[in-house]
Amino acid sequence: MVDAPARSRRRGWLWLALVASLALNSFFLGLALTDFGRDLFSKSHGDRQMRVIQTELRWLRGRLAPDAIAVVEAALAPIQPEMRTRLERLKALRADLDRQAAVPSPDRAAIDALLREIRLEVGAMQDTVQRTTFDALLALPPEARAPLAEPRPERR
Repeated sequence: MVDAPARSRRRGWLWLALVASLALNSFFLGLALTDFGRDLFSKSHGDRQMRVIQTELRWLRGRLAPDAIAVVEAALAPIQPEMRTRLERLKALRADLDRQAAVPSPDRAAIDALLREIRLEVGAMQDTVQRTTFDALLALPPEARAPLAEPRPERR
């Protein structure tokens, strides 16, 4: 027969295991909901591929008026299909590069050629986004652009 203190300890361990299990399940549920919410409510409407455009806009947010940001966003909207096409090309180039690197005897010249193509594609994307951004900025009145002369606040 099990004495009362042993039964009490066993019951205590069961309660501890139950609480730990609930806490762990709550944590994982929170992670899943956070990820779901991030996709559902993100500013880019779940389009993570447009980070190249969002990065450019991040430099302007908080420094320019919302209406000026809206003008820049409107100017960037028409280039999104081109950016998607370029990103798909980058994915294909990267897949080719991975295949080249995985063969038993990699062809260094082919790898270098693919790396060069990747750099050119990234540069073309960046050029298009930056040129479009600054074309839109320069079309704004000088007083709307004036806050850009101030140093960007430090992020912590």
